[in-house]
Amino acid sequence: MLTFVSGVAADVFGPDLARAVDAELRRRFPSLSLGDAEAYRADPVEFKGWTELRKRVPQLASVEPYQTVFLPLATSLENLPIANAADPLQVSSLETLLDGLRAFAAAASLPTDDVELMQLGAKYLEDDALFDSDLDVQTYVQLMLAAKQASARGQGLWIVA
Repeated sequence: MLTFVSGVAADVFGPDLARAVDAELRRRFPSLSLGDAEAYRADPVEFKGWTELRKRVPQLASVEPYQTVFLPLATSLENLPIANAADPLQVSSLETLLDGLRAFAAAASLPTDDVELMQLGAKYLEDDALFDSDLDVQTYVQLMLAAKQASARGQGLWIVA
């Protein structure tokens, strides 16, 4: 299962790793200021939905759902080594992600409005017959909701496996 979290490193990592991640982000992006609002956590999604959505949204093609953050700044996808972490932190632009999700929504005739997204998400949660269908769409709904929250709050969007 995957979850998308709008927040800061401390919302997704233990204290030591969160401090190391924060330090590296401040070093690499000195102008970065992440909001301090309470974290927003999307509903969990199936990993298979992420795999399917990656095939349809080019901005996700190279993104691994582990130690990844989309930041509210202009940057291309890069890997930042983190002290005492086995793997680097993948960092990319939140606005680039939102652009890709909007393009996918337009091509697939999916909503981008918050209320319509929540209604679509509820449809999949409430109908047992749909639970295992359209996993890419279910993943899109949760990712778009979390990305919009991160953008509005000036926070990072973290992918938590």
